[in-house]
Amino acid sequence: MSFLPPVRAFQASRSNERTVAGAHRPTVRMMRHADLTAEDRACWAALSAHAGASNVFAQDWFMEAALNHSHDGCDVLLAVVSLGRGPWLGVMPLRAELRFGRWPVRTWHSWLATNQFLGTPLVSVQSADIFWESLLAFLDARAGKEILLHFEKFDADDPVSIALFDRCKREGRAFQTLHCLDRPAHRAGDDTEGRSDAKTQGRLRSLLRRLERDQGPVVFSMLDPGQPCAPWIDAFLKMEASGWKGRVGSALGSNSATEALFRTVIERGHANGSARLASLSVEGRAIAMSSWFESTTWGHGFKMTFDEEYRAYAAGQLLMRDINDRIGRRSDLSFDTCVPREANNCHRLWRNNRRIIDGVVEIGSTWQRFQYDALIKARTVYAAAKNHFSAPETR
Repeated sequence: MSFLPPVRAFQASRSNERTVAGAHRPTVRMMRHADLTAEDRACWAALSAHAGASNVFAQDWFMEAALNHSHDGCDVLLAVVSLGRGPWLGVMPLRAELRFGRWPVRTWHSWLATNQFLGTPLVSVQSADIFWESLLAFLDARAGKEILLHFEKFDADDPVSIALFDRCKREGRAFQTLHCLDRPAHRAGDDTEGRSDAKTQGRLRSLLRRLERDQGPVVFSMLDPGQPCAPWIDAFLKMEASGWKGRVGSALGSNSATEALFRTVIERGHANGSARLASLSVEGRAIAMSSWFESTTWGHGFKMTFDEEYRAYAAGQLLMRDINDRIGRRSDLSFDTCVPREANNCHRLWRNNRRIIDGVVEIGSTWQRFQYDALIKARTVYAAAKNHFSAPETR
């Protein structure tokens, strides 16, 4: 459940901005996406170019599409920290909510679109500490009753995340990790020979030879930047819809909003040079397709599908192996698969990890922080009791 502050209160927050003394000190504004001016959008684009390498999903071109095509995008407020009305130091999409899981408490929740696999906000690394100091103080001072900032899918090792942890420690501000997972990844500088185990490589080489023997010549291809991407998108959606995702209604094309978001971000990413669109074909027929985004330092997996008629050949894994080889040839590029390690066998191709965490930070008055502390303790007791009674008996 979400709670959007009344328009009157929202407008007041813009006219009474919390500004540290000085004309060019950090200012915090909470703005709806629809209310951004041309100047605001230019600042957002400039920040994306300067600070968006580690999280392509936070860049303006992706986030703008996500806000436009998500059913709850109109509920989102962009928390912008800037130097007066000058350059943006950082921006974080937030959504006010009336519940925290089963608990009826008001919170600020970092917002992510469907199929957005990383939530670390777009912040200039050099200004990360100023960003968190300003934003947390602003949330403390608001007239609302929110008791915590709930964030999801932060890169635990990103300088922006580390700046948040350090700021909480220095202020004595309570912080709690709720969930942590390691995603298969490649780190720039990894030894190429050590990126995947020999058994996996041998199995995939054998499957590739078998596919060529049974079906004909195999071609791995990348869509050229000068070619239109619409045919590739149409083929991808058709292939995905023909498989198990289509049958259970979870394919991108099963929902008009998710299809529109996919089409828009692939088109924009292809136009700005960040999208990579790959295919595995036999006899001119695509049997596996994959998309990912690349910046100067990070690649992020997005969507992959395969023709289930070729399941016995592990067509999706064969394509991922080719992508793994391509990434490995970029000595300056790290790559996040954006899937849990246990999701499929492709994890064996990626020997490194990227740690992703969800957590909460206390905000507000002394009374609100007391409520936060009580909530975390109650949550801990409930989880312990649940685990105790659900654990199998031992004799």
